[in-house]
Amino acid sequence: MILNLSQPNEAISINDHVSKIKSIKYFTPARTVEEANSILPKVNELIENHVKALSPWKQEGNSLQYASDSLWDLARIVAMRSGVTNTWDSAWDYAWKEASYSARDNYGWYGGSYVSGETARDAARDAAKYAARYIVYESAKEKMKEQNPFSSIIELYSMGLKPTYFRKVDEQEKFVVDLPIKKGNEFTLGCYVHGDREILFTHHWKNYCSGLVPLKEDASSRTIA
Repeated sequence: MILNLSQPNEAISINDHVSKIKSIKYFTPARTVEEANSILPKVNELIENHVKALSPWKQEGNSLQYASDSLWDLARIVAMRSGVTNTWDSAWDYAWKEASYSARDNYGWYGGSYVSGETARDAARDAAKYAARYIVYESAKEKMKEQNPFSSIIELYSMGLKPTYFRKVDEQEKFVVDLPIKKGNEFTLGCYVHGDREILFTHHWKNYCSGLVPLKEDASSRTIA
């Protein structure tokens, strides 16, 4: 895709988008498996929107994850050349802080479970990454000419979920979303792979889609890389 960067652009007001980031209550509420399964149609729709919006940026032979990562760099270049005020760095900092606090307070010692500082930082890093990508794309949207692929990810965060990224699932590239699950006094994450009809596996916060525990005895094994 070719962008015209020859003409500078006026700074775009993105107060509404920044406010959207600030309205997110990260990783809450924790749901029962049944409650989590009930929202999967919406989750699936948002992932499909994300894939569709990334498709114009995907080059032949490259992955969707590569397109997502490359788009972050491209949008920053476009925004800076357009003279737009940098608000994506502050979005990163805000999301990092809020997501880290939420992971520790809701699922760490204070939440009756155990999420280490390292695990909270991992969750916060992903939240910050997507917040910054969303804001920088909105800052450059007039030049980019395409729908913001990261708006769907922000909607997933607004639902209290924990999006990860495109993973190799049984050798196929699929987007994976973790859903905070509460079963009695135990907090885990339901590991949802795009296309699944229900949550088939859970894992502990620290495992990041490894150590999958099947929810049904007859569930087949799954490898996520």
